[in-house]
Amino acid sequence: MKVLQNMKVKDIINRKVIKDELFLLKTNIKSLILSWRITRIPYLLSIILVYFSYIAMPGLTFNSLPEYEESVVSLIGYANLGISLLIFSVLAIRRILDVNQKWISGFVIVAGIYTLYTNYLNYSPPILAVSYTEDSLITSMAVNLNIWVVGLLILSLFPSNECDNDYGLSNCIEKVGSNLIRIDFGGFEQFLDEFSLYKIVPIFKKVLSLDLFNWRGRISRGELIYYYMVYQIMVLLLVILIYSMGTILSKISLEHIFLIFIVSIFLIWCFIYVLRVLIQRLHDSYSSAFWVFGLFIPYVNVYVIYLLLVKGSWQYIESSK
Repeated sequence: MKVLQNMKVKDIINRKVIKDELFLLKTNIKSLILSWRITRIPYLLSIILVYFSYIAMPGLTFNSLPEYEESVVSLIGYANLGISLLIFSVLAIRRILDVNQKWISGFVIVAGIYTLYTNYLNYSPPILAVSYTEDSLITSMAVNLNIWVVGLLILSLFPSNECDNDYGLSNCIEKVGSNLIRIDFGGFEQFLDEFSLYKIVPIFKKVLSLDLFNWRGRISRGELIYYYMVYQIMVLLLVILIYSMGTILSKISLEHIFLIFIVSIFLIWCFIYVLRVLIQRLHDSYSSAFWVFGLFIPYVNVYVIYLLLVKGSWQYIESSK
C-alpha cells in the first residue's frame, strides 16, 4: 500500500499523470492542516475577498430565494457574520504564526479587545436589513467590520519568517508524502517580458481539436491571459458568423434553426473550454480538479479563486526532509 502511495506521488510530481483527483484533494487538505503559515500576499488578498463576500453574500442569497421571512433574514445575517469572523480569525492566526513574533500576538489581542469594547461590532438585532421594490433588492448589515478589517490588513505589513518553524515549512514550500514541492508567487515580470501574440496560435489549434477534452496539462497564471484572449476572439468570430448568416439567410425559413444550432454548439464549447482551463490552472497550483465545485459554495469560493488566480506554479524539489 505504501509503495502504491509513493508511486502516485512520484507520478503527480513528475507530471506523468494527474488522474487520481481524490488523492490530490486529500493531499491539498492535508497540506492545509499541516502548515498553519500564510504569507503576506495571499493573506492580503484573502482578507479583501472575504470582506467583499461578507458584503455581497446576503444580496446574492436573497436574490436566489423566492420568499423569505424576518426570522430567515436574521438567521442568514448571524450565519454570515459568524462565518466571516471565524475566517478572519483563522487568517489572522495563520499570519501571526508565519511572522513568528510573539509580541504581535499580544498586539492583536489588545486591538481585538479594544474593538469589542468600543462596540464597532454591533450585535443588536436586526443584524441584516432587507429592503426591496419590484425592480431591486437591497441588503445592509448592521455590524460594522470596517475598523476590524483595517486592523487585520496591518498584519500584511509584517515580513514572513523565511525559515521553518513549529507551524510549517518555509515560505512557498509544501510537503507531498515524503517529497517537497516549491510554489512560487512571483514571475509576473518575466511573463510581461516574454509576452507575445504568437503564443495564442497553439492555443487555437488545441481548442479547435480533440485536445480540448484533454485536462491533464498545466496552465500558469500568465497563460490565463492568452486563453482569455482566445475566448474573446472566438466570441467575435461567432458574432460575425451570426451577422453574416442573418444577412445571407434572411429569406430562408430555417434561419432561426441554424442560429439556435450554432449558438448551442458555441455554448457547449464555452463550457468545456472554461472547465478545461480551470482544471489545468488548478493542477498548475498543485490542486485537485474537485475544487471547481467550491466555486458554488459561499466562502469556499474565495479559497478557490486564490488557487486559480494567485497561487503560483509548483516545481519539484529533489531533497526531502
